[in-house]
Amino acid sequence: MRRPILAILAFMALVACGTGQPGSPGVDRNQITRAEIDEAGPSNLYNLVQNLRPTWLQIRGARAASGGQGIPVYLDGSRVGEEDSLRGIHSDNVESLQFLSSQRASARLGMGHMNGAILVISRR
Repeated sequence: MRRPILAILAFMALVACGTGQPGSPGVDRNQITRAEIDEAGPSNLYNLVQNLRPTWLQIRGARAASGGQGIPVYLDGSRVGEEDSLRGIHSDNVESLQFLSSQRASARLGMGHMNGAILVISRR
């Protein structure tokens, strides 16, 4: 009777040790901060995203299945095009970028975001 109780207590102690929060926060895979932009050096945003978060530029499923749709890009809340429009925005002018999944983009920005969306916040 005593062994099963000790085994359960030992297991609970091990589980409790492994559930704490990490000491330092990791990189948010859905955001690129100004600090990351500075560290990467000057570039257009397409190259920056391709280097730091390449999965943002991956079209989920066939382009034909999404109606030929790319990934919408918004600059300070206004739609400026699809992922290729990032080539025309220089990183020096940007404070941060955020990627929204298709569900979050549709909830926040409306329908037509099957591949998510990239939000660009400019420096003020």
